[in-house]
Amino acid sequence: MSKIKEFDAAENDYLKNVEEQWSVHMLFDRTVYCDHNTTNFVESFNAITKANGDMPVLTLLEAVRNWCMKRMGSRFDKVVGMEPNDLTEQAKGVLATRTDESRFCHVTAAGGGEFEVRDGHVKFPITFRNMTCGCGKRQESGILCKHGLRVIYNQRLDPRNFVSPFYKGVAYKLTYGDHIHPMADPTHWPSLDVPEIAPPQGKKNAGRPPKQRRRVAHEAKKGKSHNNNKCSYAKN
Repeated sequence: MSKIKEFDAAENDYLKNVEEQWSVHMLFDRTVYCDHNTTNFVESFNAITKANGDMPVLTLLEAVRNWCMKRMGSRFDKVVGMEPNDLTEQAKGVLATRTDESRFCHVTAAGGGEFEVRDGHVKFPITFRNMTCGCGKRQESGILCKHGLRVIYNQRLDPRNFVSPFYKGVAYKLTYGDHIHPMADPTHWPSLDVPEIAPPQGKKNAGRPPKQRRRVAHEAKKGKSHNNNKCSYAKN
């Protein structure tokens, strides 16, 4: 920000007034406990609709509905046996990785529910009351960092009790509680006296219509290698 101010003071003032549009600490709500903020949802939707992208709208929507029904149905059956305090597979995997990493951390009690954890040559303050750590991972994701885990194990406590409820059975059941119900075939739908929608009158271009989305200028072409390969024999 100081460099922007040196370049243009007006731009610096403008950016300070619209922090919610560009700053992470204003754009994402920390109480959501999600450190995975990407546009992968759009990419996943494009991948699912690719095979039916040139189909009529009703066929496309039916394919999307069927895919969502199967995906949510499998997860709906999976949560039936989960206990309220059970962790999701994602949280279990993260805890297992960070537990292994926490072996190299050393805890020093400061009193009053405060601890100092040394990780290599770096020290991190931890407040046990609200389980905050100087590294910030616990505050962002809702899952204990390796420093917090070392304190939990040092105090002989269960780490599951310090993971956000968003990663437990109660929240998981609420997420997939209302699954998508099966639908009857269109041939069994009731007849309605409505006008039939005709296809558009636009002229169809020659050749097969493209299925790949248009990439922006700075994106690399899919599957294209940008490395300069050299022959080990010719040395060029």
